[in-house]
This record gives sequence, structure tokens and C-alpha cells, in this order.
Amino acid sequence: MHNSLKNLGITHNNIHFQASPETLQSVILEKGMGRESSTGVICIDTGEFTGRSPNDRFIVRDEITKDKVWWGDINLAFEPAKFDALYLKLITYLKKKNFMFVIVMRVRISITEWVFGL
Repeated sequence: MHNSLKNLGITHNNIHFQASPETLQSVILEKGMGRESSTGVICIDTGEFTGRSPNDRFIVRDEITKDKVWWGDINLAFEPAKFDALYLKLITYLKKKNFMFVIVMRVRISITEWVFGL
């Protein structure tokens, strides 16, 4: 298991870290989580409620963020205690899963700067 996952409290027994696209596709098909199109692309029905809700952008308001975030209708303050409760709920949920896939990705914020995952 990746050390950064342990540091986050994620200690699952069956984590597939940085699995290849071929492995992910194989598991999706084996478990009936999606189907393969005629061109070999995975298709998944995500249901009615998909994507990010623009009104659900919460940032923990603490000593680090309180004076650095433009608070308002877009950046909504989230209390540290509520974050901790939500985090504990997530960790509890993950521990009940049979397996988990973790993919570390990075996002470019400018031509010269990257934001890294784990």
C-alpha cells in the first residue's frame, strides 16, 4: 500500500494502486460494473445524479484558509469538526468495501506549475 494512503488513515487490505487501464477495464467487465462498446470503450451508466454540483464547494475554514479564501456563494465555509465527522464516515465506508482502486493524478494549473495528488 502507498504510504500516503496510510498517512490519510486508509488501510484497506485490497487496494489496487496505479492499476493500468487494461486492468481497470478487465475488472469493470468482470464485475458487471459497465459494458464495452463496439469500439472497445468502457460505458458506465452513472445514474441520474452525476457530476459535481456547483453549489457543493466546501472548504474547511481554519487558521490556514480563513484569510486566504474568497468566502461567499461559491467558496462555502465548512467547519473543521464537520470535516472530521465526514472524513471518519468516509474511512468507515471504505473499510467495508471488498476492493479499492487508487489512481494518483496531477493537474496543471499553469504552463510551469503542477498540483500533485498523493
